[in-house]
Amino acid sequence: MPNAPVPAAAGGMPKFNRSEIMKAAWAHYRRAVAYVASNPYLRGSVVRFGDCLKAEWKRAKAQVAKAKLDAAVVARIDALKAEILTLDCKPFGVRIGAERRALVAELATLEVA
Repeated sequence: MPNAPVPAAAGGMPKFNRSEIMKAAWAHYRRAVAYVASNPYLRGSVVRFGDCLKAEWKRAKAQVAKAKLDAAVVARIDALKAEILTLDCKPFGVRIGAERRALVAELATLEVA
């Protein structure tokens, strides 16, 4: 079996800065350990570096996915979120259920695409 190297961007996969991801994972781990140590209710909790690393990879992949979105789609998503927040600030006497459901449904379709 030959030992052929696989290119970093094989199959259309984006390149990730693994060094930055590792640095962020270590920082995340240190923050989590400090938080657990400072909180008496979390005594006995275990913080695993692997969980922090997995979270940082997920964040990095989400950033790449968000960067791929078209600028118009991002603008529409921001506008929908602002409209939803505006609706949520209306008084209780105003019925916003149907309008809010429509906005949330449109937001969900845009975020999936």
